Amino acid sequence: MIIPTIWMSAIVYACLISILSIGFTLTYMTAKIPNFAHGTYAGIGIYVVYTISKILGYSPYIGFPISFIVGGIISVIIFKLVISVLSKMGRGTIVLTISTLAIQILLTAALYIYAYWLRSVYKTYALGFLLKDADFKFGGYQGIFPVSVFICIFTVVSLHYMLTRTKIGIAMRATSESTELASVLGIDTDRIQMFSWFLTGGLACLAGSMLPLWFMSNPNTGSLIITSIMAGSMLGGLNTIYGAVVGGLGVGLSEILITTWAQNLRVGGVRQLWIGEYRPLVPMIFMIVILLIEPRGLHGLFVRLQNSDVWEKFSSIYKRKGSREN
Repeated sequence: MIIPTIWMSAIVYACLISILSIGFTLTYMTAKIPNFAHGTYAGIGIYVVYTISKILGYSPYIGFPISFIVGGIISVIIFKLVISVLSKMGRGTIVLTISTLAIQILLTAALYIYAYWLRSVYKTYALGFLLKDADFKFGGYQGIFPVSVFICIFTVVSLHYMLTRTKIGIAMRATSESTELASVLGIDTDRIQMFSWFLTGGLACLAGSMLPLWFMSNPNTGSLIITSIMAGSMLGGLNTIYGAVVGGLGVGLSEILITTWAQNLRVGGVRQLWIGEYRPLVPMIFMIVILLIEPRGLHGLFVRLQNSDVWEKFSSIYKRKGSREN
């Protein structure tokens, strides 16, 4: 079976956005703020894997676990030096959110400085690059295609196990529900939030390290996809990890496939290639529609359906059918 290239691009991108949306949602659930620097963490992962591959000469896949650790450490440093300090000073959600915007600008500027430094010292161009030539082939496909799908599935399964079967996962769920109540129950909420930020920063950098193996990347790539990340989180529902998985996949697939379909439309026998420039509008449209129809996303629609008469009728029919079979 031959999978079209456009479908492979859509699947790879959707897996990356899904992983990033999981991290964005997890940060929002524990810290109660949208982390606008989350996309820039992916930019850090891009340059970790670039350094491993182009500068040190190793396989880019070696950079994946390194990216996870580096991203986690940077995220924890930001939490301890900025978020935690501002929270203890009594600053509100608006100030904390603006601080993440400042962090995003700072990290993006640092990536540009690093890219220019690489060009100056190693005579290599790091302002727009692909690492496809460093990838391996698997069944005639680029290796990143099956690897990205595997990592996405592994991430979801691992998070589900951690949140439902481990003490730290249960503590994270309790902290996300109510920080004050969790603290009263004896949970070290500061430690839990620090672990949460390590996990989300690591996942973001891991997703970013996969980007240059399929998509053109530069220092600004991470910050540019924050709209897609937010749209994925909002589509699934900002208070559910599982919703972020579905939302990220939905936004990622739609962004690639809808744009490609629109480009292939022929008006007067001419393809509309200019539409590709407006690809960032797709996640923006998602966010506008979600905010207008159901701000809680798919999770909100599901809750609304559960409370409706249709759900009660369906449940009663299902129960009657089950009792008859027994």
